Amino acid sequence: GKQDVQRRFYLTSLTQLDDFKSTVRHHWAIENQQHWVLDVAFSEDANRAYINNQRSNLALFRRVALNLLRSNGTTALSAKRSRMKAALNHQYRHQVIFGHENV
Repeated sequence: GKQDVQRRFYLTSLTQLDDFKSTVRHHWAIENQQHWVLDVAFSEDANRAYINNQRSNLALFRRVALNLLRSNGTTALSAKRSRMKAALNHQYRHQVIFGHENV
C-alpha cells in the first residue's frame, strides 16, 4: 500500500505540452520495445567486451538476431524463448533465419 513518487525535470525548447509528451513517450516506447528486450533476452547490460569494436559489433549482432526473431519467429513466444527454441530446433532456426518453414 506504500506509494512512491518520482519527479523528473527536463530542459527543452519545446513550447507545446502535447509535443513534449509525445517526445517523451516516443523515447520510452523505444526503451521498452528494444533496449529492455535486448537486456532481458540477450543480457546486453552484462556485456563486458572492451577490446576494439567488440561491444559495437556484438550489439549489432544482437539487434539483427532480435529483428530476425520478431519478423520470422513465432509471435506467441518471448524473444528469450524464441532464441532458445532456435538454438535447439534446426527447423525453427531455419525458419527464423530464412523466413519460411520448409527445410
